[in-house]
Amino acid sequence: MGIKPIRDFGKIKDAIDVPNLIEVQRASYERFLQADVNYQKRKLNGLEALFKEIFPIESYDKTMGLEYIGYELDKPRYNPSECRELRLTYGYPLKIRCRLKRKDADDVAEQIVYLAEIPVMIGGGEFIINGAERVIVNQLHRSPGVDFLVESKEGDRMLHGGRIIPERGSWIEISVTRKDVLIVRIDQSSKIPATMFLRAMSEDYGKVEQILRLFYETKTVAVDKLDPLMWAVGPIVDTESGEIIVEGGTQIGDRIGQIERSSIKKIEVIAKAVDPLVLNTLAEDDCESHEEALLKLYARLRPGNPPNVDKAKTLFNEKFYDADRYRLGRVGRFRLNRK
Repeated sequence: MGIKPIRDFGKIKDAIDVPNLIEVQRASYERFLQADVNYQKRKLNGLEALFKEIFPIESYDKTMGLEYIGYELDKPRYNPSECRELRLTYGYPLKIRCRLKRKDADDVAEQIVYLAEIPVMIGGGEFIINGAERVIVNQLHRSPGVDFLVESKEGDRMLHGGRIIPERGSWIEISVTRKDVLIVRIDQSSKIPATMFLRAMSEDYGKVEQILRLFYETKTVAVDKLDPLMWAVGPIVDTESGEIIVEGGTQIGDRIGQIERSSIKKIEVIAKAVDPLVLNTLAEDDCESHEEALLKLYARLRPGNPPNVDKAKTLFNEKFYDADRYRLGRVGRFRLNRK
């Protein structure tokens, strides 16, 4: 029976031709497999990137290591019609070329290992799985990157927030409270001051004065030119008695007379705090060092575990500095840089 021609009696013709609706699936799967590319020339995409991420696999004592060289896709054993009749999966036999190295031996063993079968995408973008045709259903998901939003609005005042969404790893949510304090939540955990998270990131941000210099313009002034509205960058200490007159990150206020009576000559201050958000956040942050911030963060993420500085550093590094556990990806990095 022949195919009947389609007649169109409409007066209005199509503005554009119907596009190839399965081109997205086919092109994506081709980039994933790179079947027609030599294993030495494949790009770091899809299956190649997955194997490069897993290998090398090392023994617990680091004396042996299994290295990945490349993968090969052989021709399917059966054709599509035979797979439908025999209820088989139409796929490429997947083999990987590995190299075993030992520290106590000079010889290197290289071998091809069969892993599994990778389904073949045929004409209409479908696969034959156990004799039945299956298709990939596209789903929308939140793109990695950074998103800003208005969390609440009270009268003329809006409270803003944002989310840092990685391709892989923990979500970081940032928001401003009604008391003008910047807080952070990691994977829906309890709220912590943003400065505590900043202290935990590096020893360079462990002290109050180090954080304030990042966000405010500071200057050193003589004691006789102090103003009660100025903010102390670091703690102001009486050199004779050792008494802390003004804590770091707080306003000088009525303690200006005590400072003038001391032997202090010059003080580093913030002359004008245009936005006191970071200053308010530091007032809620009871940490005083990088290690203390790590321990408090560890107690929030691992409640019930005894606090330990080494374990806290390991957890934080694994959660945010290990590329295999946390990464933005190309899309996330592009969106973050664009903001």
